[in-house]
Amino acid sequence: MKATVLTLTLLSAAMQHAFAAAEPVFPALDPIVVIGTRTEKELSELPPSITTTTRTVLDDDMIDDFRDFSRAEPGVNIRQNGRYGLSSVSIRGLDSNRVLMMVDGIRLPDAFSFGSYLNSGRDQVDFSQLSAIEVLRGPASTLYGSDALGGVVGMRTTNPADLLQGRGDVAGQVKADYASADQSYGAQAAVAFAMGENTLGLVQVAGRRGHELATMGTVDTQKYGRTTANPQDTEQRSALVKLQHYLDGGHQLGFTAETNQKSVDTLMYTDIGAPMMSSVKSSHAEDQQNRRRVSVDYAYTAPNQNGWIDAAQAMVYRQDMDTTQKSYQVRQQGKTYTPNWSRISSYDQDTVGVNGLVEKKIAGDIGQHWTVGAEWFQTHLTELRDGTPSSSSLNVRDVPKTKTTQWGIYAQNELSFAQGQFTLTPGLRYDNYQLNPDVDAAFSNGGGKAVALSDSALSPKLAAAWQVNDNSRLFAQYSAGFRAPNAMELNGSYVSPMGYAAIANPNLKPETSHGVEVGGRFGDHDLGASIATFHNQYDNFIEQVSLSCPGSAQCVPGTTTTYQNQNISQARIYGAEVRMNWQIGQGWHTWANAAWAVGVNETNDRPLGSVAPLKAVTGLGYQQAQWGGQILFTAVKGQDKVAGEADFQAPGYGLVDLIAWWSPRKDLKITGGVFNLGDRKYWVDSDVRGLAANTEHMDRLTQPGRNVRVSADWKF
Repeated sequence: MKATVLTLTLLSAAMQHAFAAAEPVFPALDPIVVIGTRTEKELSELPPSITTTTRTVLDDDMIDDFRDFSRAEPGVNIRQNGRYGLSSVSIRGLDSNRVLMMVDGIRLPDAFSFGSYLNSGRDQVDFSQLSAIEVLRGPASTLYGSDALGGVVGMRTTNPADLLQGRGDVAGQVKADYASADQSYGAQAAVAFAMGENTLGLVQVAGRRGHELATMGTVDTQKYGRTTANPQDTEQRSALVKLQHYLDGGHQLGFTAETNQKSVDTLMYTDIGAPMMSSVKSSHAEDQQNRRRVSVDYAYTAPNQNGWIDAAQAMVYRQDMDTTQKSYQVRQQGKTYTPNWSRISSYDQDTVGVNGLVEKKIAGDIGQHWTVGAEWFQTHLTELRDGTPSSSSLNVRDVPKTKTTQWGIYAQNELSFAQGQFTLTPGLRYDNYQLNPDVDAAFSNGGGKAVALSDSALSPKLAAAWQVNDNSRLFAQYSAGFRAPNAMELNGSYVSPMGYAAIANPNLKPETSHGVEVGGRFGDHDLGASIATFHNQYDNFIEQVSLSCPGSAQCVPGTTTTYQNQNISQARIYGAEVRMNWQIGQGWHTWANAAWAVGVNETNDRPLGSVAPLKAVTGLGYQQAQWGGQILFTAVKGQDKVAGEADFQAPGYGLVDLIAWWSPRKDLKITGGVFNLGDRKYWVDSDVRGLAANTEHMDRLTQPGRNVRVSADWKF
């Protein structure tokens, strides 16, 4: 049996490779997707709010990071900061820790920021390691628990079979590329192998070096008025190791080790002479982020359906992430000269966890497909702020060491009627979470006080589908989401000698969401479309508020302002998303995607500023066996719905990108692209959100002008 399973795995990959060499291949409408049900499903069986981007599309569209990904995926955005880089993904107007991000079913560490000198984002994945990116839009806590308030981004890393593809017992890949926008160059190498009849392995390494991302600014001065990007050196390294062993009876064991390291050195010219920083004479930053993961997984597929279960999977893992961000400045205030001013901020988040599920199909007049699963994970958070010269405000923690324990159990049952023409899928999940602070001297010395938290949540879901005919399927669903308060929101505490403070809030409740979605998928791979309309209601948004002191009883004595996170906001977001594809014939194909959403903060009846404006992307491509290309058109409406009346409104823009590839010999592919072909000056709304319209030097936040990329990919 073990040899049969392995042989079928490799044969399937080999057939795909053989057909790819014989004729043009276009992106399929219904690849296998995991994120929708935590089990394998064809995309056409799932609501249109679920999408997937395969490795082929990542390569053909030259998608190397989350900003590239959002370029071609309306409704998904990511914020970028000149020093700290890409931060957090936004789905339908919710971002940061309100979107769950996962790699191989393991949660990525949280985004975390405090003050001006600590900002740990979630750009913690090397895209060269990925085989697919799946996106689930809307509340999804019934399957995924806390943080799946706005949606889920699920990334899957490369498996050995992805490279072997019928090439024998050993296969590999070498790829190199260059991008002019940040003058970066990268290389990756991978080797996959089969040992005997029942073991597969993979080793993959990658590295990249570059510089600052260009802007359309023209002022190149070495002080605050600068509109070109601050000089920067970047480096990223990653490695991935996998072993998979097949056993008799449908059992499979797997081992994965992964590491991703990033370092960024920046000359912070824009700090010199900045408002509130007039004493700064020179400034530079050194930032590092490392993520490491080890996991062991198990999968079972029953040889027949006569047993208690048809399939099962389980995983145990450990993941460590540490961020260190150093700021060095020379300061002079009057005659006081400080040559060694520094801030050294560190943030570590270590997680251990286990998860698993079982599946069972029951035939009958009403078919049933049960999925029952459970998850447990524990996170240890450590943060510290230090620096020079020594003072009472250094060597302190702004949030105490915290142990967070979460566990959940869930079940869903897909009921099918009329031989599968109608399906009804109820689901329910129970989650329990506990935050336990460990108050030490470093936290107490900063004036902080901490509280513990224990709470739980129920997340129901009900989905319905109607297979109208072979090429049309309608969907409707209600789903719920929640996000538990994190350690920073609960216990971020600090008393400053400058007269302000932050205090804990023992009464914080989880953020919750309730969403209704209606849509459908129509057509097929040759000519098809999908539409999703949604309305989501959000309650108990956690936001930081400022208390005027000494007027409030919660004020810290001796302060003029005290900050506290509170549940204050209610919001709703509604909108629609449309996708289409058409294989015109004779190698020609076209596609289009569009997303529109409106968000309202019901607390103050103002627009919800986190919702991106209307965006549409369409493309026209031509492909033959040895060469192909595509032209992409992007149109973005100007942002006219901002949270504050004086906020900057990013103008609308249109872009043209051109990508082409050529395969001069078997297994060698050369790809090149020209992006922003018209050299258009524009801002991405998420990068300038919340900034005042009269903010100086806004050109500093513009995107690169015309830029090129080239890559060479050889498989053997």
